[in-house]
Amino acid sequence: MSKITQALEKAARERLQHQQATAAATHPVQVPLVARRGLGEVAPAGHVRIDPHIVGATDPESPIAEQYRILRSNLQQLRTRSGSKVLVVTSAVNGEGKSVTALNLALTLARQERLRVALVDGDLRRGSIHRWLGLADGARGLSSVLQQDGELDGSLVSLQSPPLAVLPAGPAAKQPAELLASVNMKRVLATLRDQFDFVIIDSPPVLPVADPGILASQADGVLLVVRAGRTQRKPVTQARETLQRIKAHLVGCVLTHVEHGTPGYARYYRQHARDLQASNGGAPADPPAAGSPQVLA
Repeated sequence: MSKITQALEKAARERLQHQQATAAATHPVQVPLVARRGLGEVAPAGHVRIDPHIVGATDPESPIAEQYRILRSNLQQLRTRSGSKVLVVTSAVNGEGKSVTALNLALTLARQERLRVALVDGDLRRGSIHRWLGLADGARGLSSVLQQDGELDGSLVSLQSPPLAVLPAGPAAKQPAELLASVNMKRVLATLRDQFDFVIIDSPPVLPVADPGILASQADGVLLVVRAGRTQRKPVTQARETLQRIKAHLVGCVLTHVEHGTPGYARYYRQHARDLQASNGGAPADPPAAGSPQVLA
C-alpha cells in the first residue's frame, strides 16, 4: 500500500471520527429502550439519542418543561371530569411545533406516577416522532399495523425513563386517510384505550389534508398548536371551524415560541436555580428561553 493511499485512509478515518463526535454533541441525551409485555412491544438494542428540543426527556427541570407540567395538570382535570383518554395534537398549518408539543406532553404525562401513557404518530404522510427520538427510519409502526390486522404485536416501543410507549408512523402509506378511517384503526384505538390512561396522537395539520378530521372524530379531544409571531389569524380560525364542523371537541390551544415577558418570571427561575445549586452543588439552570410553550388550554 502506497503512502498516499495510507494518508487518504487516515484522513477518511479522522473525518468519520469528527462527524461522530459532532453528532454526539448535538444529540447528547441517551435513553434506554426496554421491551414491555402485554402488547408484544419490542425495542431496538442499545440506546436512542433524543433531540435536545424534547425537554420532557432531556431537561425536565427547565422553565419550558414547567409549562408542559401546567398543560398536564389542565388535561388531567379534563380527564377527571369527562373520562377523556385519547387526545389529538394538531395545528392549522405545518411548522407550528405540534410534534414537539405532542412528544413533550406525552413524556411529561408519563412522569406522573402510575400513569400509563402512549404516544402515537398519526402522520402517515410525514411522520417525525421517530426522528425526534432517534429511532430508525422505516421501522414497523402504525401504517404497518393498519395495513395488516390491526394488532399491535411488535409495534410499540417503550422508553424506560420516563416510561412511555411509542407507536411510530411506520413506512409512508399510499392511502393514509383511508387507513386512518379503517376498522383496523378503530381496533388499534380500542386496544390503546384499554391498556393506557392517556393516548396522545400526533396528527398532520388540519388545513392541508383530511387526516386530522378523521383522527379527531375518533378521539375524546383536540389540542390546537399555534406558533406565536408567525401564524396568522385566518388559518387558525379556518382550522377551528373545520374541527367544529366535524363536531370535534377542541379542548384548548398551546401557543409555541413565546417570549416570556411576564414580570418576575425569569427572576423566579433564577432564584430556583440558585436554591438548587446551594442544596446539591449542581450547575445553575438557564433562564427562560425563546420557544417556550404558553398554555392556553
